[in-house]
Amino acid sequence: MDIKVALNIPDCHIPWQSETNYNIMIEVAKDLEKLYGISEINIMGDFLDFLWLGLHPKMPSLMSVKETLKDEIYQGIKKLEELRRLFPKATINYIEGNHEYRLVRYIVAKCPELYDLFTLSDILQFDRLSINHIPFGRHQKHSCLGTSYSLRHQPYNMGKNCASATAHNKGISLGFGHTHRKQTYKVKRADGTEVECRSLGWLGDSSAPVFDYVDHDDWSSGFEIVYVYGDQWFPQYVDIKDGKAVCNGFLYYF
Repeated sequence: MDIKVALNIPDCHIPWQSETNYNIMIEVAKDLEKLYGISEINIMGDFLDFLWLGLHPKMPSLMSVKETLKDEIYQGIKKLEELRRLFPKATINYIEGNHEYRLVRYIVAKCPELYDLFTLSDILQFDRLSINHIPFGRHQKHSCLGTSYSLRHQPYNMGKNCASATAHNKGISLGFGHTHRKQTYKVKRADGTEVECRSLGWLGDSSAPVFDYVDHDDWSSGFEIVYVYGDQWFPQYVDIKDGKAVCNGFLYYF
């Protein structure tokens, strides 16, 4: 029985991604593609930032930001094109995050008549790139490679113990983004079933001025690889520290 591999990409906030950390993730995935093939790529939401569509007030510090909405969309499409080119056989799922959801919220608030004219799928060219769109919302959930390990952008419970609270509240194994932190929690239920919830960190650049509004000392850089053998899944978190990561015994750095 063959091993299947999924690449789970947490929050990048393009165009304010860490290009070093993102490239490390790409290099790891390229090596895994050679070894096993990448069967599934799951973009975990907030792949783009959509800064200028946020409805909250813009702080004066943001007036120095040069990237426009057009720049952001262009860079996002280029990253999606790269993923499709490097991994032509992979199923790519775009799990929409709350930052992408800014597009819908902005249109509904400002010009609801254009609701179905400017969609995320159309703007990011999902059809052309054969990318599946998994919309943001309370029912959002995707099975990672058909296993009992589910994925969504946000945890079901927020706060500093989001992984353990989600595990006990929902009783399902779940990988999620949104928090920008690395956190894992596993518990075994009375029937012997294991429940594991995992917060997957992020791939953004914490030095970018757009993140000055929040304390980010506890944010963690990294991403997740999931190996599937039969109906069993084996997650591996790849930590990125100071532009270096180790995966399967190999050092990656830029």
